[in-house]
Amino acid sequence: MRIQSILIAISATASATVLAAAPALASGTPHFVKHLTKVTDADLSSVTVTFKEAGLENGAVETITVTAHLNATYQCVNRGGHNPDDPKKTVISGDYSKSGEFRAARNGNVTGSLTVAAPAPSTVLDCPRGQTAKHTVSTWSNISVTDEDTLAAIALQGTYSFGEPVD
Repeated sequence: MRIQSILIAISATASATVLAAAPALASGTPHFVKHLTKVTDADLSSVTVTFKEAGLENGAVETITVTAHLNATYQCVNRGGHNPDDPKKTVISGDYSKSGEFRAARNGNVTGSLTVAAPAPSTVLDCPRGQTAKHTVSTWSNISVTDEDTLAAIALQGTYSFGEPVD
């Protein structure tokens, strides 16, 4: 009788341990799904990335950040749409990002998209009277997606170039 009681106690303890660990095992290892995480739109002024992250706990709220390196040229353009005799331009180079919060579905997945925007021309270049600041060239590269909570990350391949300098 005593051995039977001990076996029941051990069995109950083992069952409780397995049940307690089940939610943790169900969530898996957070990761971005490579073929579903990609640049879906890019142009002179922005780059949009759609993504899917799997392996999360149901209902978890994740902060996702898309970061992209931008090399861009901004120029002062006259009313005729040309560069004046004394051309004024600025070239910028830096990393820009956009973050958002996304809730994991019952299956432990987060899907969404974020758009990283280039700075507005008027914030980059101050043009003389009669001229307008214009964003004329962009190259987006080194694009990545990161979950700030789980630290899951993926780097996306590709360089996206647009525009031409104004003469």
